[in-house]
Amino acid sequence: MKIETYIYLEDEDKFVNLNETDKIKDFVSRKEDFMEDGFLNLDGTITFKNGEKGEIVDFDESDEISPLWHYYKNALKDYLKEGYGEVYYPNSPLEIKFEKKSKRELMLSLENQILICDQKEFLEEFYNAAIKFIEFTDYISEGQYYDDLKEELSVIKNLD
Repeated sequence: MKIETYIYLEDEDKFVNLNETDKIKDFVSRKEDFMEDGFLNLDGTITFKNGEKGEIVDFDESDEISPLWHYYKNALKDYLKEGYGEVYYPNSPLEIKFEKKSKRELMLSLENQILICDQKEFLEEFYNAAIKFIEFTDYISEGQYYDDLKEELSVIKNLD
């Protein structure tokens, strides 16, 4: 199971993996409005891959990346409480769903894409990928950007 964040570089019309921090930092230095009124103004996408058990990959519909992480987190939180979580992308009509597949497995779907994963493995990878995103935002904003994603992740860890 692998979860990765990609940032959309508008001036190059391509997505780059979060690991390419120098390339993204260079893009951010050219983007005048990457932070507006305390908000991160970067588009991107989050991919979920689990080999033969499916993948969620959508490079056609980028969205605001920071809210997108929160939307996934909120749907996952609902899933952990109720056995079902659903939300739409922040700025487009793409529906994210978490459902129980079996006692140990969850199913994540986005439009016509489906991924099935061991719930414990998914939660661990989700947490690690989200922490990586938080560290990335701290780095590129030089500590100027903050949200409560890290605190919310600890809530999810306690619901598991």
